[in-house]
Amino acid sequence: MANTGTLSFILYGIFILITLVAMFFAFYYIKKGTIEPDKLDKMIELFKYSIVTTAIATVTLIVADLFKEREYDKNEMMAFNEYIPYVIDTTGTLDKKINFCKFFSSVTPKGELKNGWITYTAYLENEKGKLNIITEKSKSTLNQIENKDTPPTKEEMQNLESAEIEKQKILSNLNAVENTIYLVILGADISQGDAKPELEWATKINSNASIYKKGKWYRTAIALTNYQDAKTTADKIKRESNGKRDAYVVSLKTWCNSTEFSSIENCTICN
Repeated sequence: MANTGTLSFILYGIFILITLVAMFFAFYYIKKGTIEPDKLDKMIELFKYSIVTTAIATVTLIVADLFKEREYDKNEMMAFNEYIPYVIDTTGTLDKKINFCKFFSSVTPKGELKNGWITYTAYLENEKGKLNIITEKSKSTLNQIENKDTPPTKEEMQNLESAEIEKQKILSNLNAVENTIYLVILGADISQGDAKPELEWATKINSNASIYKKGKWYRTAIALTNYQDAKTTADKIKRESNGKRDAYVVSLKTWCNSTEFSSIENCTICN
């Protein structure tokens, strides 16, 4: 619609310019007396006919195109309204949203709607970059913890917890979720035997409790499918143990590159 308005303005300007130029030349030749009055009248009539005919035809085409553009914009907005739920879907991953927006920014014709898709795609990719930075920092912290000969300190666990909270805040603002399992980790023991009492206690909190071995540590962990349930479970562990046990939440994707169950050690190995 903006292009049609601009075109109309240019064409009207051209018609006015032609009229002014024609009037100038007519006045000039009349003043010099080089054109006979009867011929001048015919020239003026022909000029008026040509300008009016051309103007009417042009305006008709512009109006027709304007209605076509309005109909197209209407259909475009209907398509936008049909697919916008996929963008704001609270069960979708961030990558899925980005790919969807990239597709529509590619197929949408030039205009405000296309620019909107491009802008929102850039915003989502920027937020993804923030998430990647947080994840890498968390992985670095976890590697430091695993290489120590002592269990993680309260400060280290708080750092991990704060990083996960920050990540979840970004995902919540985007109505996105991370495609991962969340682990509530509440113990770090040097052997399976030492981890057994911790596991028995954790099983009373949640039957999904099991042992994960990462490095030389056997960790009691509860696997849950979403962050909020994991956070609630971690708080419950702290509350029901009267502060004697600590727990922190980490995504399995951040904590492990891959996992496999070991029948020999009877636990999940975190690589």
